Parts: sequence; structure tokens; C-alpha cells
Amino acid sequence: MTRWFILFFMIGWAGILGTVCEVMGHPAGRESAEAQRQGSDRVKETVRSHGRQVIYPDRIRKAIHEYLQREFAGKAQEIHVTLGDPQQPIAVPAGALGLMVSSSDIEGSVGRRVFHVHVAVNGNLHRTIDATTDVAAYLDILAPVRLIKMDEEIDADDIVTTRVALFDLKSPYATDLRDVIGKAAARPLAPQIPIKLTSLRRPFIVRKGDRVMIEAKMGGLSVQTSGVTKGNGEMGQTITVSNTDSGKDVRAKVVGPGVVRVEF
Repeated sequence: MTRWFILFFMIGWAGILGTVCEVMGHPAGRESAEAQRQGSDRVKETVRSHGRQVIYPDRIRKAIHEYLQREFAGKAQEIHVTLGDPQQPIAVPAGALGLMVSSSDIEGSVGRRVFHVHVAVNGNLHRTIDATTDVAAYLDILAPVRLIKMDEEIDADDIVTTRVALFDLKSPYATDLRDVIGKAAARPLAPQIPIKLTSLRRPFIVRKGDRVMIEAKMGGLSVQTSGVTKGNGEMGQTITVSNTDSGKDVRAKVVGPGVVRVEF
């Protein structure tokens, strides 16, 4: 009975001692770690011996992102690319690796897109990977801070810059204050809704019913008379004006506030 007790006691201490050795860095623990490192080195050596390297999905995503930065240059401030496929690393021969991206989609399009990633090893095309992505583009666009009524002129205090996701890069959104300030709304502009350039026009210099001076020049002869406009007119626009002296309607170009010119 005493011998069995001593045997169990020694086995227990041996287990505890092994655990302490592993924790404290005893040679027994170091030998185990060294074996693991050797195993890892053998795996690496096996990979090298097979002459292979791996392309990870994130590298493909970054290559597509760089391609889109060139495609969206001047059209977007921010681009996001979410890679849908491939999701697993791709093995290719060892050597100098190069990735070139192309796309058959409409340039500047967003949403679901497929890109062709051409993989070159040592300058030679090895294979082409079709990568499925979701592309989002963001642009800083001008928007009203309040409702701007039709024909109302726009002031700097009426506008704010906001970053929005683009769904159609072909839409002519206003991004430069110089394209907006001093212009008039061609239609009502709702607050916080991006302004399109097609929603703006030059302000009217004269309006329907205004009394204006009609100028007429022919050679060295200049004649002036008064008239009443029959419509609104921007600078340089030709409108109909009623001559108050003759009662006749004439077509005249708006050349300034309250002044129109008949050209022969």
C-alpha cells in the first residue's frame, strides 16, 4: 500500500514539474516550441520548393481601388470597394508579381461591377481573375439650406457643401460655388437636395411689364425710344418689346438693366 502511494505521488509531481517547465521556459518547454518552429520552417521550405506564391483577396481589392481612383479622377472625392469574389487566396508561380486591372463596364458606373485582374509573373501573363465588387463613390456637392423659389437669386448664405453617395455620375451636380452664386433657380430647389446645374440659369435683367429704353443703331445713326417688355429676359437674350410711341412690337436684345437694343 505504501509503495503504491509513493508511486502515485511521484507521477503527480512529474506532471506538475512538466507544466512548470513549459510555463517558465524550461528546456522541456523550449524544445516543444522549437519543434513547432521547425515544423513551420518545413512548411515554408515546402512552399519554396514547389515555387508558388499566394495572392490574397485584399491585394486584388487594392488593385481595383487604384484603378477606380484613376477612372473617377475629378468626379468623386471618395471611393469604396467591397470585394465579393474571390474570397480565397489564389496560388500562382513564384516570381515578380504584377496585377493589371481592366473593366468592360460603363466608365464611372457604381454599384455591382466585374473587373478583370490580369496576373503577370516575371512580366508574362499567367492568368486573368474575374473579380466581382460593389463600388460606391462619394462627392462633395452643393445643396440649399432652405427652400429656394423659382426665379429667386441664390446667395452664398443659401448654400452648404455636403458629401453624398453618387448613383449616376453623369448627372451634372453643382460642386463649385462660382457656378451657383448669383444664378437664379429655374425651378424650386428643396433644402438639402443636391443642386443640378440644369436647375440653374442666369437671373432675369428685365421682367415682363418693365418699362425699358429701346436703342436702335444703324450706321452712325442712333435712335432711342421707350417700350414695355412682354416677357422676362436674361442678359443677352432676345425678347419682345412693345414700342410705346408706335404701339408696334419689336424684337430686341437685353443689353443691361432696363435697356434693350434692336439690331439690324
